[in-house]
Amino acid sequence: MVSYVVKLTTRYDGMVVASFPDLPGVTALGRDDEEAQDEARRALADAIAGFERDGVAPPQPTAQGFNRIGVELVARPIPA
Repeated sequence: MVSYVVKLTTRYDGMVVASFPDLPGVTALGRDDEEAQDEARRALADAIAGFERDGVAPPQPTAQGFNRIGVELVARPIPA
């Protein structure tokens, strides 16, 4: 399993944005920290699936932090 640091930020309207410093553009939104983390797991799984579909290795996690979300990488053949 690979895990990435997730950053939680509360917006002006109280919604929580989850983002991944190592994966620009992968974000999720929730009403609270728990919901934002749940949505972030889905967003991370979708991003990893996209890398796999495109035959590209996902970036190695480099960010350091306490809050991490992991996803299981499934070895699949790279499309020809």
